Amino acid sequence: MQPESLSTRAFASRSCLLALGWFAITAGLFGVGEFVAHSHAVTDVDRHITNWVVDRRTPALDATMKVVTWIGSWVAVAITGGVVLALTVAKYLTRAALLLFVVAWAGEYATVNSVKHLVGRPRPPRALWLVTARGASFPSGHAANATLVGAAAVSMALLLTRRRSFRASATTLGFLAIAVVGFSRVELGVHWTTDVLAGGLVTLVWLGAVAWLFARTVPLAVPRSGPDEPGIRRHAV
Repeated sequence: MQPESLSTRAFASRSCLLALGWFAITAGLFGVGEFVAHSHAVTDVDRHITNWVVDRRTPALDATMKVVTWIGSWVAVAITGGVVLALTVAKYLTRAALLLFVVAWAGEYATVNSVKHLVGRPRPPRALWLVTARGASFPSGHAANATLVGAAAVSMALLLTRRRSFRASATTLGFLAIAVVGFSRVELGVHWTTDVLAGGLVTLVWLGAVAWLFARTVPLAVPRSGPDEPGIRRHAV
């Protein structure tokens, strides 16, 4: 499943650069996490924001956030991966697109869980929880997953159609979903605001590294004829 438009040497070189980038991103997030976990100023801000949000809970908002937060679950990631696989089998996307999604997910998962274990930041008090949660608090895995799912959805929309209205709607909905999932983790009482910001931002940085090294230099969509047919875009946008 090596990207077809890269030579073996170029592919190996870029893969090494991506691995080094992953280590740098993970190390940087660990440093941020250590600062956040031990900073009284940051902790006070997080507590103030959480208290403000919790004080404004309503039954309807709670119920909505319990549903929305699933966009950041492993189930949503699995469904997104299934969609990418289906589009690959149907020859709308190339094998390179499937490979890059797997690499993006693996890097995001490894970074988040490694830093969670190393930093070990406590979650908000259990009395605030409206859903169950496991593991440490920093960074938010749901925020990271939602960013991956949202970015993948937006990328597929950009790859598979030229219709501006559809692309604009998909992009808006994708980033809105990321923001709402991040808010849901604070509203549900299982994450601090800095956890959410860290999970989302580090995933964006990682996806940017993947896109910079591969996505704009290998074919991701299978070219097709017709002005509005899927697969007309050759590279990620």
